[in-house]
Order: sequence, then C-alpha cells, then structure tokens
Amino acid sequence: MARNVHFAPANVLYSPASTPSPSHSVLSLPSSTELATPPPVMTPLFRPHPSFQLKRSPSPESSSDEMHIHFILAFIPYGAPAVRYDVSLPPSTLEDQLTGDVFAEPATHPPLPSLSIVCSFLPKRWHIEVTSWSRPGAPVTVRDVFKSIYHELRTPVSPTEYNDLRLYEDTEDVDAAYFHRCGRIENYRDRREEELKGVKRIDFLRGRNRFLGLSGTLKGNDVWELNVS
Repeated sequence: MARNVHFAPANVLYSPASTPSPSHSVLSLPSSTELATPPPVMTPLFRPHPSFQLKRSPSPESSSDEMHIHFILAFIPYGAPAVRYDVSLPPSTLEDQLTGDVFAEPATHPPLPSLSIVCSFLPKRWHIEVTSWSRPGAPVTVRDVFKSIYHELRTPVSPTEYNDLRLYEDTEDVDAAYFHRCGRIENYRDRREEELKGVKRIDFLRGRNRFLGLSGTLKGNDVWELNVS
C-alpha cells in the first residue's frame, strides 16, 4: 500500500591578538522526544584550519566592522566540526560534549542581540531568526543558536509550501526524509503521533542533518550560513 505524507492541521578563550581579521572569522575558543543514541563525547581542542577565510571588511583597520563566530559554531572547510550534532534532534543531545559554561558563552564577538541563519537547502524565505531564549535583548549564546536551529526546523510545512516545492523539483527526497525521521522512533504510539504532525522544515534538508557549522555571508555581519551534510 502506498504511503502518504501528512501535514499538520495548522500551520573557550578569545585571543584578541591575531593577524588582520576578516569581517567574519572564528573565535579562538579552545525539546520533542525522538529516541536516539547520544553521540560519543568529543572535546573540541583543535584550532581552525589555516585556509579558513571569509569576507573581509571594506575597512580592515576598523575593528568595529569585525565579527567573529564562536569556535563551537564555526564551519571549518576540510576539517571536522567541533561537535557531532544531528539538527533533527534536540540540543540536549550535545550535553555530553559541551559544558553548561560553553553553552552560555556568546555566539559571536562582539556579542549580538540577534542574528539570522540561512541555508542553501531551504527556501530563501525560511530564515532562522535567533534571539536570546533567557531574556529579551540579551546577547545570543551558543545554546540559543542550537535551540533556534532545532525549533525552527521543526516548524510544520503547510500543503501550500509543499506544493510550491513540487512546481520546481521532485518531492521524493523530502518524502523519504519524512518517513526516515519518523521511522527512527521506536515506540509505535510516539512514532504515529510524530507522523500525524506532518512534514516539517527539517525534511526539506533531505537527510542532510549533520551540523557542519556556520559561515559568513555577504548579507551582513549578523547573517550566517548553515552548513549541513
């Protein structure tokens, strides 16, 4: 019998001394109940790859234009990410890799009260807006970034949004990602409940759920690109 997708009923030290800084760079820094085995502990002790460079500010001598991303969140070309994280799972799965102190550190330097995350695998209008989860106006932390990514990607997709995708490309991979995500839930009732919640934005990644980090964009110091594989 053919399977059909469903839709929801409603829609650690910062080193200031460095070589000339790019506008976006890396800080030199040594909840749904889907069942999953927590990833193994991995302590991020390595430094960014020397070839990692992003856009440079129009005025390199002006420190006010420089923006650095926390090492835990940084995308490192040709290198492993600092943490092993599946963005379809709650950030609590990171607790065996990161301490509470690291989670509470600012996501950027200088700190920002908000930032926006885009992803090339998602429709352009689906920005992930990140603000403090603890108190309004507080600097965005590492935890805020992971929580915002997880919660935004769990937003239900409306039938209209799903059909819009079908106008331009095949939805077969999206459907497969939906069934795979729900199929990982061992308990039948929990699995059925998740299936009835319908297709979510995470399914539009088509199984690319591994967090690789954030990289800078040309859209501003507060806009970052989510890299996944």
